[in-house]
Amino acid sequence: MHLFYVHCFLLYRVRKLKSIPLYLKPQLTSDARTCRLSLLVGMRNDPGKIVDSIDVQFQLPPCISTADLSSNCGTVNILSNKTCSWSIRRIPKDKTPSLSGTLVLESGLQHLHVFPTFQLSFRIIGIALSGLQIDKLDLKNLPHHPYKGFRALTRAGHDVL
Repeated sequence: MHLFYVHCFLLYRVRKLKSIPLYLKPQLTSDARTCRLSLLVGMRNDPGKIVDSIDVQFQLPPCISTADLSSNCGTVNILSNKTCSWSIRRIPKDKTPSLSGTLVLESGLQHLHVFPTFQLSFRIIGIALSGLQIDKLDLKNLPHHPYKGFRALTRAGHDVL
């Protein structure tokens, strides 16, 4: 049995980030038992790394009887519990991802009175949105030379609009 004492010296700095790198622009119009939904997702500012695993989720209101949604990028799924999931993966350079379609209200309702809450999630490899960045990492008193490295991963939570 070997027991090693590892002395670690860590020097770090905090990088200020102003906002999340993506925007989500919803537009919803309602009249005569029909609603028109339009969503746009795009880059707000370039974080310098690839933004991927972009997903938009929202719950359709219970007063919606049918929904017909399509997108120009990615896949759209509407589950039986009226949860809509739009998976974009990566934003293409030549077009802005958009989701559009119509929602039909139940009989007896003329306008939509409850609006959905949209959740935007994404992933950035190599950046910590907390701003923590490792400048130097020294490991001493080890019998072998370890690989020195730091891996940061950002997974976005909820940007509720």
